[in-house]
Amino acid sequence: MTVLRGMAWGHQRGVGCLREVSAAYARRHPGVRVSWDSRSLREFEDVPIVELAARYDLIAMDHPYVGQAHAGSALVPLEELLPESFLAQQRANSTGPSFASYTWAGSQWAVAMDAAAQVSAYRPEALDSAPTSWEDVTACLKELPRHRALLPANPTHLICGLLTLCSQIGGSGWLDRAGLDPEVAVPAAERLLGLLALVDARSLDLDPIEALTAMSAGDVAYSPMVFGYVNYARDHAVRFADIPSPDGAPAGSLLGGVGLAISAKCAEPVAAARFLSHVVSPECQRGEYAAAGGQPGNRAAWTDPAVDAASGGFYSATLRTLDRAFVRPRHIAYPVVHRRAAEEIHPLVRRGTTAGEIVRRFNEVCAATYAELEP
Repeated sequence: MTVLRGMAWGHQRGVGCLREVSAAYARRHPGVRVSWDSRSLREFEDVPIVELAARYDLIAMDHPYVGQAHAGSALVPLEELLPESFLAQQRANSTGPSFASYTWAGSQWAVAMDAAAQVSAYRPEALDSAPTSWEDVTACLKELPRHRALLPANPTHLICGLLTLCSQIGGSGWLDRAGLDPEVAVPAAERLLGLLALVDARSLDLDPIEALTAMSAGDVAYSPMVFGYVNYARDHAVRFADIPSPDGAPAGSLLGGVGLAISAKCAEPVAAARFLSHVVSPECQRGEYAAAGGQPGNRAAWTDPAVDAASGGFYSATLRTLDRAFVRPRHIAYPVVHRRAAEEIHPLVRRGTTAGEIVRRFNEVCAATYAELEP
């Protein structure tokens, strides 16, 4: 019996889905069993892959950690285990830049099991549709009672929101080891502060799962910027739409999603690669993976009419955002920059601060962290 251990995060879209897919795989392959442990969303976003690779064979990972994983020799380059034809198919059928986000230093360190980005969400009995421009978002929020709108902005997601707004204003080249271009970031931070002033104050305590849970319960009518979770669209209680933009035209946002990787310490890498290739195959992604509450990374699932209908139109309503999504830096230092900047800036926003101060603090943290970790 080959036993593989995996680590995902504690949600049906994460560990719940993978446990169901793994059980079905074991029935077809009785000599292989894949068990899954889980960690919180915050741990998924903040815990380095190197630590997990010492204990697990399969790891569900966030793309900014690719550089750290490469530097720490934590993962197996997938081209050593999987044929180029398979990787080419995954590349061609990527949802937005999901596949490319796990490409680093000439190797493929994970494949896109799950694709996500910041989009918008609303209750259809409260809003006929989601606003498409930030001007219309502001007008909508002013009409709603403040407690009926949320923008998840705990420390991690506050910075995610800032980066999304920067990406819409600046195109490319606005973030480097010195930090954010103030000409892009100050207007973006002003917009972020303006949005937070119009939504429920508890937004500063929430992650996307908590915000969407409140929306699913009927307590909240609208969130203009939240990572999409197909699970909350399945009963049609919550509908999703593309991220708003400055002019209402289709625009991108910060890319999320999950890659599936194989630890360099895995004792059965061939078996792990076979399981991985099954999970991300078009057949599994639009079949048992989606049915089990997963949010596929393969475009074949996102464009499948039956999968879309079962999700209340989630995929067709948000695909344009995914296709234009922004990939975060994957340098060794960047995940540390994000965490430290979040810890520094979030208390300032809670107390009351300016856009200029947000950008100044981010840039101080960014420059110091890169100087420390990648001199």
